[in-house]
Amino acid sequence: MKMLKKIDVYLKKTVTLMVYDDSRKKIAFVGLNAVLALVSLIMSVVNIFTAEYILMISTLVFSLGCGLNIVLYRAKVNVSVIYAIFAAEAMTLLAFFFVSGIPDGFSALWICLIPSFALLIFGRKDGGIFCLIALMMIIFLFWIPAGKALLQYTYSDTFMLRFPFLYSAIFIISFLAEIVRRETHKQLVDSERKYRYLYRHDALTGLFNRYGINEYMDEAFHNPADKHAAIMILDIDNFKRVNDRYGHNAGDQVLKTVAQIPQHLLCEHSRYCRWGGEEFLILMQCSHDPLEMAEKVRKKVEETEISYEGNTIKVTISIGVCLTKDVSRFTIPQVINSADNCLYEAKGNGKNQVRSCLLE
Repeated sequence: MKMLKKIDVYLKKTVTLMVYDDSRKKIAFVGLNAVLALVSLIMSVVNIFTAEYILMISTLVFSLGCGLNIVLYRAKVNVSVIYAIFAAEAMTLLAFFFVSGIPDGFSALWICLIPSFALLIFGRKDGGIFCLIALMMIIFLFWIPAGKALLQYTYSDTFMLRFPFLYSAIFIISFLAEIVRRETHKQLVDSERKYRYLYRHDALTGLFNRYGINEYMDEAFHNPADKHAAIMILDIDNFKRVNDRYGHNAGDQVLKTVAQIPQHLLCEHSRYCRWGGEEFLILMQCSHDPLEMAEKVRKKVEETEISYEGNTIKVTISIGVCLTKDVSRFTIPQVINSADNCLYEAKGNGKNQVRSCLLE
């Protein structure tokens, strides 16, 4: 079981690395700098023994630069500046590889890595520009007379042709892979946003549901901006009769219409949700009088005519209001239960009315 949990954690981290741009860039950038710093340092030591001092200096400087990039990154220096420094270092090292005339495996590997790491770290636009500049540098050094004059060794025609075309092929493949990755990422983000919305909102009315309003109630009760707070619970009277007489689609239309009415009357500091069925909950924590607001909502609903397939439907609501002088002294269930009791009282006394209580 422990092994399965470890595998599950590893897979989640891998998916996060592949999907989320910020995490992907951070891990890729720091990891690539660490690997290149170590490899370049080893190469600089090897170059001492082969007496290739120009390449030794360039790889040593690049190694120190990669280490500096990690330090700057951890110090939270502007990421764009660090990326620009890294790009300049990479281009310089690439130039020295060819000028030194050493077509070894490391320089070949570096050429192949450029498109992948550039698109991975810089993104499709900036990474593409970086790759094209690198390709122009390779073409200049291999194919243009001025570039060939800078090379210390004479390369075969096969070698000169191979690298630019190999690089171009890898760049095209990497670019297409990045397009697919970004499109997949976009679809995943859109899906996640949609499911987050559906998790916190009622599909029929578009209001918050219980889960969506919980965070606001937690804030109101535990870190109150104003000690005075009120919770209202609204319930549509005789809603079952509407469904039985006109059908459930008509009932849905009634729910949507009633749901819109308080939205036009409440202030920005109030929170409103569909509490369940034909019940709605309002959290008020502002200077407005909750009882006056409840009466406005009740009256507006009573006056509203709802049209559905040639029928005019009129409904009323009952409202239970619980007011508190110091909301931090009570729990959320306590205040909601008190509002519920007031609602039952309004229902039991003829409906279409507001009943309230005060918790002190």
